Amino acid sequence: MTETKLSNGALHEQADNSIDCANDHDPLSLSIRSNYSFSKPESLAQLRPERGSGVLPIITKAENRQLEKTMAELTINKLKFNSMGLIGREQEIATLKSCYRSLETQKSGESSQFSSQFLKADKDLVLLHGFSGVGKSKLAETVKEEVAASKNAMFAEGKYDFVTMDEPFSGIVQAYGSLCNQIKDSELGIREAVKLSIMENMEQETEMLKELIPELGSLFNNQDIDSISVSTRSSLGTSNENRQENWRHAFRLFTRILGSFFHPIVIVLDDLQWADPASLDVLEYLISDVQNPYPLMIIGCYRSNEVNETSILYNRMQDLSDKTERFAFRITDIEVKSCDVDAVNKMIMSMMSIDDEEKTQELAEACYKRTLGNPFFLIEFMKLLQAEGLLEFHLGLMKWVYNVSKIEDATMSTANVVDLLQTRMRKLPNDMQVLLQYAACLGSSFSPSTLQFVWKENRSIILTDDVSNVDDMLKLAEQANFMESCGTDQLRWVHDKVQEAALSLSDLVTPAFQFQLGLCLYHGLENKELDKRLFDITDLINKGAGVSREELATLNLRAAKKAQRTSAFLSASKYIANGIRFLPSDSWDTDRWLPLQLYSRGAEIELALGRTEKVDEYVGAVRNTEACTLIETMPVQVIKMRSLVSQVVIADSINDHALALLKKLGFQLVWNRKLVRAQALTLAIRTIKKVKRLSVHHFASLRKMKDPKQRAILNILSIVRVVAFKSKNVFLSMMCACKMVELTLAHGVSDMSGASLGGLANAAFFLKHDHAATLQISEMAFAVHERHGGSRVAETTYTICAHCLARVKPLHECLPMMMKGYSHGARSGEIEWSVYNLMMCLIFFPYVMGKTLDQILEQFPKILPQVEEAELKVALLIVRTFWQLVVKLQLVPSDKAAKLDGDIFKQDNKVELNPVHARIIHLAQGELFLFYGHYQTLANRDIEKGDLFADSAKTSFMIPMEAFHRGIALYAMAKRTKVRKYRTRANRIQKRISKWARDGNPNVKHYDLMLRAEQASLNRRYGVADGLYKEAIIQAARTGHLHHAALFHERYAEYRLKDHGDVDDGKYHLAEAVRYYSEWGAVGKAEVLRKEMEAM
Repeated sequence: MTETKLSNGALHEQADNSIDCANDHDPLSLSIRSNYSFSKPESLAQLRPERGSGVLPIITKAENRQLEKTMAELTINKLKFNSMGLIGREQEIATLKSCYRSLETQKSGESSQFSSQFLKADKDLVLLHGFSGVGKSKLAETVKEEVAASKNAMFAEGKYDFVTMDEPFSGIVQAYGSLCNQIKDSELGIREAVKLSIMENMEQETEMLKELIPELGSLFNNQDIDSISVSTRSSLGTSNENRQENWRHAFRLFTRILGSFFHPIVIVLDDLQWADPASLDVLEYLISDVQNPYPLMIIGCYRSNEVNETSILYNRMQDLSDKTERFAFRITDIEVKSCDVDAVNKMIMSMMSIDDEEKTQELAEACYKRTLGNPFFLIEFMKLLQAEGLLEFHLGLMKWVYNVSKIEDATMSTANVVDLLQTRMRKLPNDMQVLLQYAACLGSSFSPSTLQFVWKENRSIILTDDVSNVDDMLKLAEQANFMESCGTDQLRWVHDKVQEAALSLSDLVTPAFQFQLGLCLYHGLENKELDKRLFDITDLINKGAGVSREELATLNLRAAKKAQRTSAFLSASKYIANGIRFLPSDSWDTDRWLPLQLYSRGAEIELALGRTEKVDEYVGAVRNTEACTLIETMPVQVIKMRSLVSQVVIADSINDHALALLKKLGFQLVWNRKLVRAQALTLAIRTIKKVKRLSVHHFASLRKMKDPKQRAILNILSIVRVVAFKSKNVFLSMMCACKMVELTLAHGVSDMSGASLGGLANAAFFLKHDHAATLQISEMAFAVHERHGGSRVAETTYTICAHCLARVKPLHECLPMMMKGYSHGARSGEIEWSVYNLMMCLIFFPYVMGKTLDQILEQFPKILPQVEEAELKVALLIVRTFWQLVVKLQLVPSDKAAKLDGDIFKQDNKVELNPVHARIIHLAQGELFLFYGHYQTLANRDIEKGDLFADSAKTSFMIPMEAFHRGIALYAMAKRTKVRKYRTRANRIQKRISKWARDGNPNVKHYDLMLRAEQASLNRRYGVADGLYKEAIIQAARTGHLHHAALFHERYAEYRLKDHGDVDDGKYHLAEAVRYYSEWGAVGKAEVLRKEMEAM
């Protein structure tokens, strides 16, 4: 410690170390310095003004007060922590800003030729990782300066903490709440435009997100909320396994809407090592959203020493790194290390306002030894040195003075930053120390009013002395740099280490203390505030000792329901387990509804998590009690059946279980299993006849089904129907659909009624070939879904449109319905059927309709990520196969090009093909043979394999096109070779297609005309052939079938040249074929025909 003596008016310094202050030109400092001499300046009472006589009179009280005021106003004697900046982080800052600026200009990232060539890498996940206190959060905030300089950008932060780490979405909610508040504070025109876009594009998503993000509700007035609620009522609840997809779609849709007004959007998520799995799901949803065209930057900060190969965060990041190219986003990894000695020295120079680095070098080395270059630790260490008198500003010398040896000796036991913080905290008054511990239990951020409430209710239990005002203590905490304001009525800890230090400051914070604190909040807060802090309060209570209390079991059930609604199933599972723990031992006898709800919902949640053993445990608890009736146990019985389905149990075992349950409910589905086919056909004919007599309005106006017994029966039939269909037991599936329709007519509409009508529409088409009934029943199914909502909407839409209506209505009329099915499936969580609808809309229907190859080609990179995300392996192979086909059709025809294999899809002959994929390969290869002119190969394959595609696909809308193309090849070979087998096979196909046309399939009219023309040409009925060829060409061109218009001109040209020797007419139709092939996009084929034409 520096010592000074005053002798004969001279000041003699005996300090080991002292540093001149760089700010010697501070006017206030110079004024003090010129008027006063100092002895032991640490004692203000010793200060004396100089007099000409050298006599030092005593200072008056008024002078002393003025001097203290002057000293308080000084800045030169204080360490300047806020002026430090981010020293030594120049490279990290440059990398962050570069990432932001690349998004701001929407520069595309590198991508491979085939996986994402049409997608921009306009999303960036930046991972800042390092030890606690190295400045990750401050580094992330540097992007805020860039955002502030942009016109339309937005910046938001969210933070996770170790106290509330089980709370679902906590950091996400903070960030999106901040975004909503920024919208609310924006210009009126922008705010209204955002609100209107949300109301137009988000239906039930708005209600979902409002429950999670209360700030979203503040954007709407009561009238807006009522209109949103009305639109939401049309959608009945979705199944538990679909909820995660609901949230995926909700967050993505909301972010796209925000991005259309504000871009780039930057979201910082701090302390990701404590993030719950549901939050990590949302992070992945947002960064992998290929349908979001607007730039998005997510900065995730986490402690690298708390994340290893076994942690959820590590494995999520590994999974994401494998998806960057396919989903068109970047991952930028920035390791934030501790600072070296030079950077530490610069920080100390900044704190002490020193310019000469040599003067602080020795102190910097001592500080580096104790803090290892950790910036936050360094700041707290410097505060400790000043507080303990080991570092002082000497007003007489105008220098910082210290003794390095004494610093090293005095700080030998300083192990970590928590110790330093607690040392400072223990110097505070006792009541303030207790207040800090209360605040630490409330999380990383909290409301002062909430803290005020619990303090008022509990302080007398802990403190007996008079206590200070809470507001005064919070101001003191802010001045001590423990807390900071983060919005209206909201405070947060400046660092999680401060919260950690407060939490372990004494032995006050025990499980019993947290339990009592949670109870205090539970009983004292209003219901609205309780719901807002439901997870925090329930978590505090659950940390306490196990006591049997119904109200606490009910509270956990309430928290589990909320967590389940937000698809945070792991958190929901914990709340259910704690709710069961709080149940009184006689709960089944006194109030069976509470344990029944806990066990039933628990089974449902565990099923969503795939934990079948836990499902069995909860189901068994309900089955084994005698307190419940059969109907009351039905929900868990149905969950057990769904569990069996998820375990891929043999279909017969599931059906046996289901039939036994139905029998207990007094419902007989099958009278004799050997006669299922006959029973199904009889029942289907009877049900179709009954339904045909009703109007569409009749179904739409039916009441809701309320009878729990009938709903249980319907649930079981729905499961059996799906299992039977997947196991190819078509007649059992048909029987279930018919029974479900009958139950709907007798007892009212349920969320499964639309799907059952869809099944009946299929039966009307394939069983009776009744086009009118198919259309009528399909309209009934859509009307029920439109009016009452329901489950399996996307599946129903797909099966009706792709299997039935595509043979009854023009294909283009099915597209809007299937896009609606895609959208509804994305919203309701039917992700598999949603993707199938999208594939039909953007690839397969357009191909059959003859849309341009370029138009189709553009869709593959957009669809492929969604197929991969849905983990539909077979669908992924199908998309790649068809992608390869479209690419090949643009090439010059050759024997090599006629092989389907290529850069996008390669067939491995060693691997057994999935039957669905095998038939698509068969179809695609046939398309290449046809349009490359390899008629003999295609015709011979037909002779060998026959109707392979139709036999395996059975209900596919592509069956007519595939058969028609074989017919073209067969007639071509019959004319060229005169071989009877070709003629026989061709005539058989022609008869089938003519029947389809007569039955009313509007999509095969030009097929029928063209095959009849080929048949007439083969039979030398030239007059008839000419008329049919021309009519077929006109029909194809009028309906926009470019590929068929081109093919028909090509075939007619060959007929005119070879059968009539009419070169001019032949050349004209070849030229037309070239034109249509070019317009379609088959430029290679067009070039070949052009050369043939020139050679004539």
